[in-house]
Amino acid sequence: MLESFISAIPKEIDETAFIDGDSFFRFFTTKLIPLMAPGIAVTCFFCFMFSWVEVVFARALTVTNGKPISMAISALFTFQTDIGLVMAMTVLSIVPGALLIYFVRNHIAKGFTIKVN
Repeated sequence: MLESFISAIPKEIDETAFIDGDSFFRFFTTKLIPLMAPGIAVTCFFCFMFSWVEVVFARALTVTNGKPISMAISALFTFQTDIGLVMAMTVLSIVPGALLIYFVRNHIAKGFTIKVN
């Protein structure tokens, strides 16, 4: 997904940066990363959304009985369900996704509208 954003950046930008005397590190940090920011934001958004509720990741990457937050919330429902605890966990599970969307909202809009050749 990120490859299409990188290929949309014209090659002339890096050629002119090196002609101007920029080192690779300076070009990468001051010119390339800001141009790739919408693509990085959209890729991070999709990676987060796909892995947030993924059971396989939780089982493979943890030694304990790790499970996604959605499975942990559904395990709280019994005959004596504490609705306050369920609602608190639901709100806490929404916070990371909401923060991600808040911080990359401008880049996501640009990333979805980028035109790839």
